[in-house]
Amino acid sequence: MNKFIAIIILSIFLLPSCFNQHKKTYQSNLTGDLLKELTLKAMTGDKNANSTLKGLFDLSLPLNNGFNSFLIDSIFSMNRHKYYYLLISFPNPIYNRFAVYDSTFNLYLIDKSLNGYLNSDLINEQNQTFLSVKENFRSKEDFKLDRINYFMFTDSSVSLAFSTFIKAITPKNIYTQSINKFSNDRIITTISSNKYSSINGNSDVFLFNYKNNKFISINNVFTNFIENQIRAFNQDPLTTEITDYNSALKSVGIDPGFDTVKSTSNLTNMEGYSITLPDKWKTLKNIEITDFLKHDLKGSRYISEYLGTTISIAKIPNSDSAEMYISYNLNNETSGKYRVRYSDKIELKKDFVQFFEYSYGQKKYILILQASKYTYLQYKNIYQSIINSITID
Repeated sequence: MNKFIAIIILSIFLLPSCFNQHKKTYQSNLTGDLLKELTLKAMTGDKNANSTLKGLFDLSLPLNNGFNSFLIDSIFSMNRHKYYYLLISFPNPIYNRFAVYDSTFNLYLIDKSLNGYLNSDLINEQNQTFLSVKENFRSKEDFKLDRINYFMFTDSSVSLAFSTFIKAITPKNIYTQSINKFSNDRIITTISSNKYSSINGNSDVFLFNYKNNKFISINNVFTNFIENQIRAFNQDPLTTEITDYNSALKSVGIDPGFDTVKSTSNLTNMEGYSITLPDKWKTLKNIEITDFLKHDLKGSRYISEYLGTTISIAKIPNSDSAEMYISYNLNNETSGKYRVRYSDKIELKKDFVQFFEYSYGQKKYILILQASKYTYLQYKNIYQSIINSITID
């Protein structure tokens, strides 16, 4: 198995269960066998299958069907709402996937952040259903790491409720974090090591935050300790590490340079528009855009991992309207140098989605904004300035 870095940027995409209903091409209900068939097709580049699975794989990356493990199973919430899930691990973790659907093809979660070799276990705890997903991977060659993730299944949602390292084998010691108590309102752990260490004998408490639906520790003792150990270790790795999205793209042969991926503040697109973004946004150019669309379009996607936001922009024929591509009406309009039509803000589970159509002369573009509700409300001025920054050449 290739070696992986411990800290890889999380990108859990909680997607609405109601969008893209028109893109279904299978009339029967979803089954485990059908999910397997669609997943294998999507993995090999079948756009129709990938669209049916709501963009399970990024088809702008090189195709890869050489997985290490592939699991499809079903799970019930405590009130017997049935879900189907898939868990796939690859030698390169950029392809790893955990996704959850219901029997009518509604998507509840796609997690693209899981690292290394993956396995799962069902947990029923005090009238609540969890799926435990364990990651086993390496960092800097010399650190063998295990991380545990608890995904909570209710009758209407699936979300990551808990994540922490539980074991680390380092060049000098073996550290373990054991879960001693798990209830609806808290998780209590104890920490040990094979040899003497400052962390040996410590404990930690993760309290359930009902606002975020997560178990959270104020100190996060074990994870912080292990991450500090990794950062302090200076030996050069023998293999290429994946530390962020750019290095992940490099690992599959994509140059994260000007034409592919870019951290930038102002971007001029070859399609004839410009957009101004804060620092640390990433750009994917000339990719297939499928989310929320009746027909796939080629365009660019701008990603903020910090804000949990994507902005997709695609050019359409001047004679077309945005409503030919989306299932929402653009009932609002502003006029000035550019004509801008836009939809109301649409609430979809934990996200806001909004659609825009920009026109100037013979050029016309669709913009799709998908943002975390929390960051949208906290940083509304940032989103407004980005939307207002669009210029057409």
